[in-house]
Amino acid sequence: MSKIWATRSVERDARRMTHPIFPYGAPVQLAPGLWQLKGSLKLPVPRNMTIFRDANGELVLYSVIAMHEDGMRALEALGRPAVMVIPHRRHQMDAAFYKERYPSLRVLAANPRHVPSVAVDGGLGELQARGICAYVLPGNTYEDVVMELPAGGSHALCICESFGNVSLHGFLGAALRFLGPPGGGPGVARAVRWRELRDIPRLKQWLASQAERADLKMLLFGHGDAITSNVQRVLLHAADRL
Repeated sequence: MSKIWATRSVERDARRMTHPIFPYGAPVQLAPGLWQLKGSLKLPVPRNMTIFRDANGELVLYSVIAMHEDGMRALEALGRPAVMVIPHRRHQMDAAFYKERYPSLRVLAANPRHVPSVAVDGGLGELQARGICAYVLPGNTYEDVVMELPAGGSHALCICESFGNVSLHGFLGAALRFLGPPGGGPGVARAVRWRELRDIPRLKQWLASQAERADLKMLLFGHGDAITSNVQRVLLHAADRL
């Protein structure tokens, strides 16, 4: 290794070491080739990273969470990180951390102009070659990316922020009752509706259309627990509360 290359490697390692890392858990398998990893922020607000392994053994990472070396090694044990999807305009705080660790990681986003954290390499259409249908959630203005993922003979619907399933307690729980989905439970939060939804009828129509899909068996979120039963009922209930 040349002296210049060694110096650059040390500089990259130093940047990674100073990047803020918040609590996180181990990847939990939800279906063959599909995992979620739970983490949190400085406040105990839950967040998730979704990990999909394609037919070539390469990983697609959605809403990445920075981890210490043990966590990154556990991720790498699942496959080679190949693609990072920027799932939402406000969900990219750890994107540069991942690009530093994996310089060849291909970054995909719906709108490169709203991704200041890293250089974007391509659009969501590239995911089709990996068996993933991806698009911006209808009616959303913050590029909330929806991914339809193969999940053991069925499909999982992955949504970043416009749809969630968060449960909090204490002061944060009180705030969630005001800012979260009407009536609590899974759904579209009031805060999201006020801030980034501009076409409610279109979103309601999309939710209803997804509820008609017999192949849809799982809902994954950027915030909150996955839903693996009564998916159609949950989607219709969310549409009714918009």
